[in-house]
Amino acid sequence: MTINVLIVDDHKLIIEGYKTIFSNNRLGAEIVVSEATTATQAVEILKASASEKAYDIVILDYTLPVCETYHIQNGFDLVHYVRTYQPLAKLMILTSHSEALILYRVIMESRAEAIMIKSDFSSMELLDAFENVYQGGTCYTKTVAALKQQLNADYKVLDGINRQMIAMLAQGFKTRYIMDQLGLSKSAIDKRKALIREYFAIEKGNDETIVQIARERGYI
Repeated sequence: MTINVLIVDDHKLIIEGYKTIFSNNRLGAEIVVSEATTATQAVEILKASASEKAYDIVILDYTLPVCETYHIQNGFDLVHYVRTYQPLAKLMILTSHSEALILYRVIMESRAEAIMIKSDFSSMELLDAFENVYQGGTCYTKTVAALKQQLNADYKVLDGINRQMIAMLAQGFKTRYIMDQLGLSKSAIDKRKALIREYFAIEKGNDETIVQIARERGYI
């Protein structure tokens, strides 16, 4: 049995480590690995593979150098290409990020079979996840699993626009800049801030208060 895997990570040593781990699988499978160390390489491999090769599993590192050619800011932006050119492949996203605002989008929009925080797992746990995903299962490490329990309520309030707005506030941007960047009126921005303040149970407070509580809760 052969398992075809595409690993996308900008650190060659990490890719080699994954290959060693997966070679010790208990499925009796030969692991055939394609490697990409840049988003550009990954897209080109995925495009070529659409008619040449089917990948069983695609493993994406969230943190990748920006690729202007394909408008890719991080590994999450590669999900579109995976789904387009390898729709049957199982997807594993590995990340060092544990910030809720980043994980929300990955959990809710990637439909990945595995989402794993690197500080949460050992090499053996990664192998377990790999085997489980190949056999049709899912895997979420403890940080992700805990966050998933909050999502149904949180995601209605912390949608994509509100997450961007909180991130901009944390960087010190004022309302006018946020209006321009998000294409919203001042009234729309104010309504969204009011919704966030209500969700955070802020009776009296300004933008700094929103940022403070967002940090305390791990959203940024």
